[in-house]
Amino acid sequence: MRGFFLNSYVMKKLISLFAITAVATVFVGSTAFRPGDPPATTKPAVEQVKWYSLEEAQRLSDSVPRKIFVDFTTSWCGWCKVMDANTFSHHVIAKYMNANYYCVRFDAESHDTVTFNGQKYFNRGGANTRSAHDFAITVLQGRLSYPSFVFIGKDRLTFTIMQGYMPPEQFEPYLHYYAEEKEKTMTFQDYQKIFKSEIPKPRQPDGPPQN
Repeated sequence: MRGFFLNSYVMKKLISLFAITAVATVFVGSTAFRPGDPPATTKPAVEQVKWYSLEEAQRLSDSVPRKIFVDFTTSWCGWCKVMDANTFSHHVIAKYMNANYYCVRFDAESHDTVTFNGQKYFNRGGANTRSAHDFAITVLQGRLSYPSFVFIGKDRLTFTIMQGYMPPEQFEPYLHYYAEEKEKTMTFQDYQKIFKSEIPKPRQPDGPPQN
């Protein structure tokens, strides 16, 4: 949902399960090569975000600590699809996320039971209803706007929420800010002043021809 920009806060411990019911609701091909044929040329694979389940991300973080990034989405969220196509698919964004986070894409209306920090979360709505999952309700503090993104600390006790679509050049500094844990020592506004983007700026059009 466009319009929301940043909504950040830190929780000292994960709130217990809310007793709330949210009412809504390669190609693998074979090519025969003949003697004398030129060698096949292939384009290098474009890096994509590696998405883990919530449980997988926790196991990986237990072994090699990293922050967990959760993308809360739904099947009907149009801006979520735009975020996926424009931002998460950008090679600079995907490469950085894979190297610095364990990334989870979570359907906020899923009916699967998940476990986080030993606590089970599930969807209290009926199987065919479009109701919010308790994990989404808890982590997002009931602010069910999509897309929503949560940066979960290595201790899995601190959370920072962002909401709304962001293009790659706007999203990139936030990824670095939280991966580097700069939120502990400086404001994001100050960090922006020293941040150096890896995303090339679009070429500016040339001026009018000189006589």
